[in-house]
Amino acid sequence: MIRFFNPGHETAVLNASKYYQPPVSVAKMQRELALLPAWYADCGDFILVDENNIFQLNDGKNFEIRKVKIEDMANQEVDLWGISPQSIHFFNKISGKYCLNLKVPTWKEEFRFLGSRMASQKVVSLLADSIPEIDSLLTPKFFSSIEEIEDEAKLFSACDMLVKAPFSSSGRGLVRLKQGKIARSERQIISGFLKKQAQVSLEKFLNKKLDFSMHFEVLSPQNAVFVGYSVFYTNEKGVWQKTLLANQQTVRKLITSLINEDLLDKIKQKLTQLINEMYLPYYQGNIGVDMLVYEENDSLRLHPCVEINMRKSMGYLALKLFEKRINPQSRGFFQLDFYKDSGHLNENHRLRQAGNPLVSSNGLIDCGYLNLCPVAENTNYNAFIDIKI
Repeated sequence: MIRFFNPGHETAVLNASKYYQPPVSVAKMQRELALLPAWYADCGDFILVDENNIFQLNDGKNFEIRKVKIEDMANQEVDLWGISPQSIHFFNKISGKYCLNLKVPTWKEEFRFLGSRMASQKVVSLLADSIPEIDSLLTPKFFSSIEEIEDEAKLFSACDMLVKAPFSSSGRGLVRLKQGKIARSERQIISGFLKKQAQVSLEKFLNKKLDFSMHFEVLSPQNAVFVGYSVFYTNEKGVWQKTLLANQQTVRKLITSLINEDLLDKIKQKLTQLINEMYLPYYQGNIGVDMLVYEENDSLRLHPCVEINMRKSMGYLALKLFEKRINPQSRGFFQLDFYKDSGHLNENHRLRQAGNPLVSSNGLIDCGYLNLCPVAENTNYNAFIDIKI
């Protein structure tokens, strides 16, 4: 299996061109964090950085990787972070250039809908129809003009609203409207969304208490398989900051301390059914469904589908990383930092290493700080874990 990290996948899908070039910042993140798939890969898997830098996970227990030649990847199946026309073209080109006979995913037009917020809207509506505890008003509405958004927002002037771009993820592509009013700066951002994506969704802003996800794998021709839960944390704008590293019993207990355990199981069962119906006929790979617990009228309620990530995610990476590499009794966080000043990144990296040295036993991490990808003099992105026992 060839593992490949291609962040910004939603924008590549929106662009739809096999010749799409990501923004400079995304391309830099892809280069600097290219080895992230090694942390969820299996022994013997390949991790492709570029045509001149291919690594193989040589020892699963001790996490040894070795550099190999591109020809060593012949006849392998390609596992993308996210499927897009651009990433498929990239591997088809490599396969032909080096006569590798790679098994590359095929693009299907259904992926555009299934990977967008329109699919999330459909799933929320179906969940609300079948599970009484889910508020039907959580279902977002889509609009194609500023005027339509203003008219709808006026109906909810007593509360804040959220505008979302259909192709976005990880808390990006969001605009919060205070009491249904659209300021000039917000109008410009929303107009930009509409120009690029034709529509935006509008939904009520919720008093969030906990972000979490359910993770699935679609393994055709079998059914969707539930992989596990992840709990994550965002900044005030909703952008992902870090994910909890803990065993599944601890993660589930944290979630069910806020919502009913039976409700969580009903959502998991219904989601599995919907994924089988909507995704299984077209797609093989990972699906992450982001959810949240929110407070309303002095009670805690569940939003069962904030967005659907038809790709791998940082939550999936954290889940598999913990399962494969970390003492099940330990607990910590997986985090991604960006520094404009690479010197600042390197200094913080050294301080973390000195202040929380890594301790391992029996091939598992007990505690400590560990950067998951190399940190060089000109590095701006740092993916790391900080573990305690």
